[in-house]
Amino acid sequence: MKRLIRILIIVLLIPIVVVTAYISYLWLTYIDDTVVEGSAYGFQIGDSKLATYEKAIEALYDLSSTGYTAPYIDLKVSKELESSLSTRTDHTLLVQTLLHDVGYEKFSNLDTWEFYIDGSYFNAIKLKFCKESLCEIYRHRKYFELP
Repeated sequence: MKRLIRILIIVLLIPIVVVTAYISYLWLTYIDDTVVEGSAYGFQIGDSKLATYEKAIEALYDLSSTGYTAPYIDLKVSKELESSLSTRTDHTLLVQTLLHDVGYEKFSNLDTWEFYIDGSYFNAIKLKFCKESLCEIYRHRKYFELP
């Protein structure tokens, strides 16, 4: 009888321990961080747009779980791209970017740059510029989706 009770306790405790460990993992890996002074994630507050753009690809590769996955950006499909992407105009797609020098002009006209790490909306970094200098770094990562 004692042996049966021990087995029942173990069988009941295993799922509790597994669920508790999983919830702890999710909680410990969650990031919701805003930086307005100093540096974080490979970026320096106060850097120019050009300096930020030049260091972005390496910093973003470092944030990737693989270390070699290029970051993604949102791309709103235009009429010209509609047939090439097989997607109707005005839909937004996540596309990989390598941040080559040919793309700097488009980024330099924006005051907020948002990159998605490993192609996930739940793993992102947003860079905000004030007066042409990096003034805010926002990092968000979660490995779960709440209902």
